[in-house]
Amino acid sequence: MSLANISLVGNLVKAPEQIQFSSGRIKTTLIVAVNGLSKAAKSGENVKDKVENNGGAAQTADFYRVETWGKLAELASRYLNKGNQVTVSGRLVMDHWTDKYGVNRITPVVEANQLSLPQKPKSSEFDDKVKEAS
Repeated sequence: MSLANISLVGNLVKAPEQIQFSSGRIKTTLIVAVNGLSKAAKSGENVKDKVENNGGAAQTADFYRVETWGKLAELASRYLNKGNQVTVSGRLVMDHWTDKYGVNRITPVVEANQLSLPQKPKSSEFDDKVKEAS
């Protein structure tokens, strides 16, 4: 048996986008930015000089498309906004598609099965609802 589990901690780069299908199923898509270090920073080069002289070039960001479904999608749409920090756990899948030029493309997507906010919102209603949805 093979698994492709992934956990991310990052910030939403835009508001969640919710779609309701004719079958009644709900999907909410999130774009999560995760900060990291450039190759120079990882290799131990003089990062301090690069950051000071190049306006922070040592930091990078990776962007992940995250899909939530059902109750979790409703909660994500209701309680998350652009800029929120979020922790996502789920399964990494490859979305195969064909672009308008007929070229086959692959996009990695995280199918979330758990979301949490590291900083508590004003009420604990979000955490209670997430536990019910899981």
